[in-house]
Amino acid sequence: MPKLQKLPVLSIVGSIVMCGAVSLCRLFQSDLLAPVILVPSWCWLFPGLSLALFGFRRNQKRLFVVPLAIWGAFGFLFVEEIRSLTRTWTMSPADWQTVRETGHGLRIVSLNCNVGQTRSVEEVAAWQLDIVLLQESPGSELLGKLTASLFGLNGNFLYGGDVSILTRGMIRSTFADPKSHFVHAEIELPSGVLVDVVSVRLAPPVPRIDFWTPGFWTDHRQKRIEHRKQIAELMQHVQCIPKTHHLIVGGDFNAPPSDDSLLALRQRLSDSFLSVGHGWVATGTNEYPLFRVDQIWVSNTFQGKAVTAHKTQHSDHRMVVCDVSIVD
Repeated sequence: MPKLQKLPVLSIVGSIVMCGAVSLCRLFQSDLLAPVILVPSWCWLFPGLSLALFGFRRNQKRLFVVPLAIWGAFGFLFVEEIRSLTRTWTMSPADWQTVRETGHGLRIVSLNCNVGQTRSVEEVAAWQLDIVLLQESPGSELLGKLTASLFGLNGNFLYGGDVSILTRGMIRSTFADPKSHFVHAEIELPSGVLVDVVSVRLAPPVPRIDFWTPGFWTDHRQKRIEHRKQIAELMQHVQCIPKTHHLIVGGDFNAPPSDDSLLALRQRLSDSFLSVGHGWVATGTNEYPLFRVDQIWVSNTFQGKAVTAHKTQHSDHRMVVCDVSIVD
């Protein structure tokens, strides 16, 4: 019987230890623990708070407050959905339309097309876009038709095999290598503004969940190292672009934005979602959006206005719609 009486206390201690362990993983980002970091932060709230609730006793209410406070701090620091679900809109549709008419507003969409599904790309037509970033892209011939239907005579596209860019405006210079994981286009928008745009797709995630085997942890560690190398190659490519220029990097990163493999991005760009994301913005998968792997990063020459994710009909990812305004 005494052992059973200790269970509530052990449950609360276990909840606190879990919170501390997960927090340390997210802070120090060890490659050895990459799978733990891939789990969305909000997922840890359920087992952590369940343990705390199991330990709740009316005569020990003060003890119960401790894990609640600790998990509350965890949520504030690491669970981005808490902010996006409660954030208010910074701009009305009418105000946004006014900004677009002045040539300062820019709408960008990123979409993984699910192995070249043309119908996936057709879904973006309703969004009055300026730039479309595609991954698992359809072929060049189909992209030409899609660009014409989206932008008419003002449209152009850059095809890079797995990744592509469609835009309203003129493409002045390009980098497109079918062996590369990204394409880069310098675009002159109808307003005359020049924007450097990169569409990227990092290596696909590890397709295994057998976490009890050493191979699972090794494969995830190697995948993160591969992602870090790919981001380093991308940043090496864009370093020739002056920091005063407008730069957009978006696509399917196959990793959450807080992952250490994307650290080099944060040296020059900002995750557009963090300040203006609204609602549930996870994109993978389309039916069960748990992971925010599709992201749009922008330079400080842009001011974010809104970032949202929308369910698609023909892709296994949700599309990301990002509105930004150009900072004078």
